[in-house]
Amino acid sequence: MRRLARPDELGRHLAENAARWEEILGEEGALALGIAGRMEAIAREWAAFQREVLAGSGLNYAELTVIGMLRTSPPDLRRSPSELRELVGQSSAGMTRILDKLEGRGLVRRVPHRRDGRRVDIVLRPRGAGLAERTYRRLLRAEKRLVAGLARRRAEVVCTGLDALLVSFATRRPRPAGP
Repeated sequence: MRRLARPDELGRHLAENAARWEEILGEEGALALGIAGRMEAIAREWAAFQREVLAGSGLNYAELTVIGMLRTSPPDLRRSPSELRELVGQSSAGMTRILDKLEGRGLVRRVPHRRDGRRVDIVLRPRGAGLAERTYRRLLRAEKRLVAGLARRRAEVVCTGLDALLVSFATRRPRPAGP
């Protein structure tokens, strides 16, 4: 999709496009097309935003999320690779790649579980904690600038709408088999 000269053009274009599809198809509810178009545009812009903010950290967003979760976990709570995989939404192989990279950089370490010899836990090293804090500080500042134009009430409405969409997505797809 081409970059629009004015930020308000895309929303207007998507609304007009959805209305036109309602006419062509003779079906109401094409507003869903406008919502989907906006989500696609936001996803594309969000990915570019993440790459810009994370440039120089050596992390991608999934890796940052892993060390961020470890940093914000209570000190006595250890996370297994499976728990992290679920929380981050990665495949088993994807989580292994992330943990291998983080461990190779000295940001995390795998330690045997205290009581279950088959399990390992992922522990954040001080270097990983420092990188998580610096990177999340930079990300938070950039995100605050990004949403600065939204009044608090409007931001809350956006969050409520996004929460509803997340529930729609979570309930539409079949759950993977497993424990």
